Amino acid sequence: MFRWFIASVLLAGTAAAADVTDGRVTFNREVLPILEKNCQGCHRPGQIAPMSFLTYETTRPWARKIKVVVGAKKMPPAVTSPHYIVLTKDDGLSQAEIDTIVKWVDGGAIEGPAEAGRKKPAK
Repeated sequence: MFRWFIASVLLAGTAAAADVTDGRVTFNREVLPILEKNCQGCHRPGQIAPMSFLTYETTRPWARKIKVVVGAKKMPPAVTSPHYIVLTKDDGLSQAEIDTIVKWVDGGAIEGPAEAGRKKPAK
């Protein structure tokens, strides 16, 4: 009886670990492709943006700020910056991309499992 209990606890833990994201938006699966397409040209070392969005580790601290500026369609976030622009409907992120980022932040800005075969960007 005790062995059955231990086995069921271990299996339950394994199942929970296998689906950590539970259907939520994750950085690796949904957000990183948006950043690669739209943000990483400037948000990388040596470019004009002051922070890097190449990895989860460098992006996660900025999650709340990212939500605010993409929701307002303003990039970069500092109004006092000489590089401040207001994105038009033809520029920047689509509403679906904005919604994805907002859901990611609101869902806890989780990393999610790395996709198999996805190459890591150079730092």
